[in-house]
Amino acid sequence: MRVVDRFVDHGAPLSFRELCARVLEEEHDYLILDLDKTTHLGRNLGELLAWELCAHEVYGDSVTGRPVRRWFGGRVLLDWSQPAKLIRYLVAGAHRWALPGIYYLVWGKLASRVPWLRRLAYSRFGPHPTSAVQRCPQMVALTHLASADEALLHKLAGRVWDRHSPDLVISSEDLDWIRARSPGIEIILSSASPKAMLDVAVEELGADRATYSTTERINSGTAKIERLREMCPRLFDPKTNVLAMTDTSYGEDHCWAEHFACVVDINSPTPFAPIVPQASPARAVHSATVLTRGEQRRRAKGATGYLDARRKERAPMAMVDLDREALGSLLRDLLGEINQVTTQVAPLPRQWEVAHAVTELTEASRALLTVPWAVSPCPE
Repeated sequence: MRVVDRFVDHGAPLSFRELCARVLEEEHDYLILDLDKTTHLGRNLGELLAWELCAHEVYGDSVTGRPVRRWFGGRVLLDWSQPAKLIRYLVAGAHRWALPGIYYLVWGKLASRVPWLRRLAYSRFGPHPTSAVQRCPQMVALTHLASADEALLHKLAGRVWDRHSPDLVISSEDLDWIRARSPGIEIILSSASPKAMLDVAVEELGADRATYSTTERINSGTAKIERLREMCPRLFDPKTNVLAMTDTSYGEDHCWAEHFACVVDINSPTPFAPIVPQASPARAVHSATVLTRGEQRRRAKGATGYLDARRKERAPMAMVDLDREALGSLLRDLLGEINQVTTQVAPLPRQWEVAHAVTELTEASRALLTVPWAVSPCPE
């Protein structure tokens, strides 16, 4: 393992276009974008589409245009004016989602926060527990969506997109600006969401093409890389200049740093580490807090410094920009420990221990990058 040539935490919240002005080069050939929680703050659009279908199957279009209460992050629709349908809807939702939801709560969300449970997740699911755990609720959603008409799914996906427009981080105008700055660049969406949601995203954002999940193939983790390689082998040519952006929640897209020269995490609870395998083409790692359309609107009206309540902690207000020499100095001991772990030859049943240890150590490297001498003022 080695450190990258440059690590930048962009500090104070900024717009997506401001971020691109800092990281996008005129010579970039491709921009790879994740969808869920990347284009929208904290919103998994594919999951929301599955819940939208659940509501449509019971309520139909009877709630369209009327104010109804949505609960549980916009997933559950509570229409108290139709009690019989409401009961049927809740029973059907519980039948479909209760067990997968509890499973993901324990082995996904709680395991990401509780150290002993996280270690147990590695022991149970292997070196890539996040992708393994996500597969259960993803298959429930994809199987249900596969039973619906394609035109209906497209309509419902459009509703989901429109309803969460205040959470939008990336707009079609931003992508137009990118194309003007980097003529000839191709913009690809790579997501674990279903086709209907990606079709709408491509239309709304003006992306060139997209990869998505099906019941036969879940497009997450390393599967995203495999699918991109099949669709566009040129992406992985050493001479091709690629910029890749994702929220990489729960570390699901950390493997991107093993394949792309420049990676950027947006609004991420589990950002990229500045430590990558020796064979990785990664040279730069960026991390940014990017404002939503709603946040920018509030700030423009005078609420200076406003941030969405879902952001549990205020973003840092200073920029950290470290070169390879500074990173090497800060992370020398930790990097040595990581390399000591990775050179151990573990029997196949115990390889999860190596993966767990490396993950813990690489994530710990982020905490070492905010020492006072490394902080520089955020540029105007």
